[in-house]
Amino acid sequence: MTGHRNGPGAPETREQGELTGALLPVGPLELSAEEVRQLWSFIHGDIMDGSMRRLLRASLGLCPRHTWAYAVVEIELWQAGAGARGGHQPFDVTVLYEDLLAHVAEGLDRKGSLLHRHPDDVLLPVGPCRICEDMASPSLTGLRMGYANSNTEALTVEANGLAHTTAWCRETFQLWRGAVCPDCDPDTPTGAGDPTLLCRFHLASRRPLPEPLRHAVASRLREIRGRMRHLTESMTDYGAPVGDEENASWIEAVGFFAGWGLPLYLAAAATETESEPDVQGAEPAE
Repeated sequence: MTGHRNGPGAPETREQGELTGALLPVGPLELSAEEVRQLWSFIHGDIMDGSMRRLLRASLGLCPRHTWAYAVVEIELWQAGAGARGGHQPFDVTVLYEDLLAHVAEGLDRKGSLLHRHPDDVLLPVGPCRICEDMASPSLTGLRMGYANSNTEALTVEANGLAHTTAWCRETFQLWRGAVCPDCDPDTPTGAGDPTLLCRFHLASRRPLPEPLRHAVASRLREIRGRMRHLTESMTDYGAPVGDEENASWIEAVGFFAGWGLPLYLAAAATETESEPDVQGAEPAE
């Protein structure tokens, strides 16, 4: 499912190619029609199911590829919504990752006991990625329709354009750049950087974690969650508008769970003079 895409709005350069790291295939994501079909259906219902939320808590969401793909599909394809932007925003994503941030922070703050000998085990998923599992299921014969008979091929082309996701990443770049996991960041020397900024993969690789580090990471995750709750509320009918720090919070949350390859890639040209998509003023696709 690894893909490369070169085209308008996604220049392939050596510098960008160095930004994706090992946790995510070289970007931008090239989603297959079946991935988009599965994720579009997931967004329209599975996330609101209580038993599914419990499974997602155990698996810590989806795999890195499908975590970012989940955000991309929602942002690119959901054209209408509440709040100042009115659409092309990560509402479902923030709902899920608020829950997962709280779950991981609680686990990291837990005291070791006979029942919970290693509190940092909360960084390890139990169970597979739901989308990977569905993708690996035996193919069914006949035509596979998209959610509500949607045109999956057309939706796939739109999702792979990444216009709105790119705009989110670039317009908040200065807010989240300092929060990138140092082990995901090619600009940080190996072994350097603040360990409290490590993503869950690189934290897990350092287990067992010292107790002060566990508590510091838990505190950081709660701070991100606090900002993201305001972002979630801003995407409802009665929520107040939010600022750039709240708008950057979902990228920090997803970066923690899925690595930082995609936003680093998309924001690589953020300091260059170029025409960028306007999220708030973008016209909905036909």
